[in-house]
Amino acid sequence: MPAFMSDEYLLTNDTAKKVYEKIKDLPIFDYHCHLSPEEILEDKTFYNLTELWLLGDHYKWRVMRNYGVEERLVTGDASAYEKFFAFASALPSFIGNPVYHWAHLELKKYFGITTPLSAKTAKEIWNKTEKMMESGSFSARKLISGSNVDTVGTTDDPTSPLKAHEAIAKAGLAFSVVPSFRPDNAINIEKPVFAEYLGKLEKASGIGTDSFTGLVAALENRLDYFVDHGCVATDVSFTDFPKGTGDEKKADKALKDVLAGKKITKEEEDEFKYCILKKLGVMFSQKKLVMQVHTGVLRNQNTTRFKAIGADCGIDSVGNALDIEAGGKLFDDIERSYGLPKTIVYTLNPNSYYPLATMIGDFAGQIGGKLQLGAAWWFMDHRDGIREQLKIFADTAGLGLFNGMLTDSRSFVSYARHDYFRRIFCSVIGEWAEAGEYPNDIEELVTLAGNVAFYNAKKYFTR
Repeated sequence: MPAFMSDEYLLTNDTAKKVYEKIKDLPIFDYHCHLSPEEILEDKTFYNLTELWLLGDHYKWRVMRNYGVEERLVTGDASAYEKFFAFASALPSFIGNPVYHWAHLELKKYFGITTPLSAKTAKEIWNKTEKMMESGSFSARKLISGSNVDTVGTTDDPTSPLKAHEAIAKAGLAFSVVPSFRPDNAINIEKPVFAEYLGKLEKASGIGTDSFTGLVAALENRLDYFVDHGCVATDVSFTDFPKGTGDEKKADKALKDVLAGKKITKEEEDEFKYCILKKLGVMFSQKKLVMQVHTGVLRNQNTTRFKAIGADCGIDSVGNALDIEAGGKLFDDIERSYGLPKTIVYTLNPNSYYPLATMIGDFAGQIGGKLQLGAAWWFMDHRDGIREQLKIFADTAGLGLFNGMLTDSRSFVSYARHDYFRRIFCSVIGEWAEAGEYPNDIEELVTLAGNVAFYNAKKYFTR
């Protein structure tokens, strides 16, 4: 029986252990995350586990709240150690939770600690890690380099001046930091901040945004700016695929009505979103960019907490199953207009995995793995969720073409999630090989696992 956090952690068969040993140290291509480019530029240094772990990590905040920890100890004015102790006290109750897995993987990977974290061990672990961090060795750049990261893909608003990216590109670092174009604020017309945001976009682009044509031109202006600064990928996020017809006159009217302070119907909202997403999809294809689509999220469900703390504080949840018919219509419209770009579609609702995977497979061709069911994401990037996504990817497409894992994180030690994924992936293909469903050829399996762990993404995200 393996010891807690042994080297065999999550490796369920002998073949998995052999394959993992060959691919575990491959570089990481983290094509989607929420790291701050400014913190990378300044090489922000962390001096304790609360700074490194708990500030901004809504996964851990949800654990603490579920345990009944008062908000003062989660996002409030409690001391750094008080917050850490509260998290440590909660963690033993979360057996099987991915946060339990990740926290201990991070302790082992970055500190060499395999002691289970709990209220009993909190002080010992706090003191040991604080001692290790006091030299300043736990800084943003050192953590990225020490994690063998090849590329960091940040997520950036179109109005961003990308000054940090400019400076990082000139710094001669061993890894690349590239921006990703995320125009959500110009898509989600129903949001209260939409009109205000268009003013910011107009200022950044120098192009009027009071018409649909102007808005599209302003977005393209900023997209060209991003491409000039190394952008290789984009990201659009919405709850569900909009139902629309592509009527730009109706989209223009909806835009002008909102800017005039008028309410629009759900049908008008959908028409606007459909038209702007179609325009963006064509732009992305023309400029040879990867289009990432994040769907199935219900955001800011707890109004009281949202008003007190704001967005991205751990109050989002899984949405309903997707409207696959609407998604197929939008993709078909983009395909007929110019041709779909390389596209990855993520969803939080696993009930949408199979229908979504089969729909995007309708548009396969020209490039191996051109359209992909995105990695198990957010509420699904746990052991069982990853296994489920891998199985459905294999059932509906070519698993050996998959781009693998991403951190989707604001933490500089979340690269342990790539190790988590690699262990699970090796176990899955090892099980299939040992069951006689695939040749138990270690060399062949290592090639397949290495491609999924690193090489596929490296190739896919090259313009």
